[in-house]
Formats: sequence, C-alpha cells, structure tokens
Amino acid sequence: MRLFTAMRAFNSVAAHNSFAAAARELGMSTSSVSRHVMELEDELGVRLFNRTTRRLSLTEQGRQYHERSAEILDDLDDLHSVTRDSQAKPTGRLRLTASLTLGEAWVVPLLPKFYELYPEITVELDITDRVVDLVEEGIDVGIRSGELKESTMIARKLMDQRYIACASPGYCKEHGMPTELQHLQDHKCIQYVHPARDWETWWFDLDGKEYRVVIAGIVAVNNDWAIRDFMVAGMGIGYIPDYVVEKDIADGRLVRLLPDYDASTDPVHVVYPHKRHLTAKTRAFVDFLVANADAPMEVW
Repeated sequence: MRLFTAMRAFNSVAAHNSFAAAARELGMSTSSVSRHVMELEDELGVRLFNRTTRRLSLTEQGRQYHERSAEILDDLDDLHSVTRDSQAKPTGRLRLTASLTLGEAWVVPLLPKFYELYPEITVELDITDRVVDLVEEGIDVGIRSGELKESTMIARKLMDQRYIACASPGYCKEHGMPTELQHLQDHKCIQYVHPARDWETWWFDLDGKEYRVVIAGIVAVNNDWAIRDFMVAGMGIGYIPDYVVEKDIADGRLVRLLPDYDASTDPVHVVYPHKRHLTAKTRAFVDFLVANADAPMEVW
C-alpha cells in the first residue's frame, strides 16, 4: 500500500502543481508529501519533477508516469467501489431525460415496472426534445434517438426507431400519392423541428442504399403527436416513427406512402456521463432499459 500512497501523493502534486495544495487535498503535511514523492523517484531511479525555488514542473518521465499511474489509480478506485457496492441496495433520486415521443410511448409505461423492482429509487423524469447537457444539469441518464455526437458520454444501444412517410386518404385523394422520392418535393409536408437535426431532409433506404430528399414544409412542429394530428386532419405528408401511427394505419385514418422503400431507422441509446464507477441506482436503471428494449410502445 505504501507504493499506492506514494503514487497518490505524486499525482496530487502533478495535478495541483504544488506540494502544499497536494498536502491539503490528501490531509498530509507538506513534508510527508515531499517524502513520498522522493521515495517514488528513488524507487524508479528517475526525476519526476524539475524543482526550482520559483517553479515546479513535470519531467518527460514524470509526465508519462502521471498519465499511466492516474489510470491505474482510477482502476483501483473503481475496483474498490464496485466490490464495496456489489451488495448495496439501489436507492436515492434518479434524474432522467428522454425525448417527447420515446418518453411518453416507452419510458413512462416502463417506470411502474421499474418501481416495483426498486421501490427505494425515486425517479425524476424530464421529457423534452431540447438538447440536455447531462453533466451541466446533473442528469444521471438520458434516452436519445439519432446519431450521438457527445464523445464524453457512455452509450449503450437499445433499439432502432423506424421512420415512415404517411398521409391521410383524403390528402392522397386530393393531391395524389407520391410513388417516387422526388415527388415529395411537390407535396405539402409537415416538418419535425429538432435542434440537433436537419429537419428539412427526409431519408429512406432501398436495397441497402440511403436516399435523401429535401422537402418543403407548410408547417413545422417539435412534437410527433402534433404531426400525427396534422396528418389525420389532411394537412399534408408527415415523416414519423412507425409506432406513433401504427393504429391509425390499421384503422384507415392514415396510409403509408412509398412502401417500396424500406423504413429508415434511427438508433436509440441510453447515455450517461463518463464515470469510472456507476452508482447502484444508475446501473440498475441502465440494465433495466437494456433488458426491456423490446417492450412494446404504448400509444393512446
């Protein structure tokens, strides 16, 4: 354990660029921190710091040792935490965020089942399509559709969300039914507004190839349920997750368009901030979502 104590002392000095600051962080005397660092240098046979009366800086060997030893200490802390918490009961407040459509159709119906399994976890759910900064806003878990851009997040794929183009029979009777993608450009389309997407472009798959078409919108809205209502009212063509309109298609209120083209898909992920060790409540919820990724969507 003496080696790890010396490594912690060294890494604290390197992080703060100060023996005094490292001593305060570690609850040691400055002389103790200095002694641990010198013992580590003696053990390694190299100088880890360049020291002058006015300045302290890492040597090249010190910089390399800092990078690797910091990872080792993180792994050690993670091992201790996982072992210590392996029998811990998940408790506490769990803060979640999900998009409007997925939140209402999938996450909300699953939460009663989750509460039955973990009654000591209190859930705070934010259903929104705005881009939420999980770290900045203290969110434990996010459920997101589309390609991920946050490199600092850990992500686990849950499912694929399928998108199809639809319209009402009345609209098709009045304006005709498009049979090719380029025909969409001549139709009244309902756009889905999203801060992280190009909402003027719809995409489709055919024989393994992706095709995109730029559409002109007569109305734009940031809610799939509103798009569904606009389509049923005959306002135009919408591009929407298939489960939102599944019942409407079955009951004849809407018609799927361009059936020769495969429905395009968006991946759905559960994401959470990059941490060496997940809390028991977060791990429980992430594992729960993965286990229930095939649960049916509930649309009312």
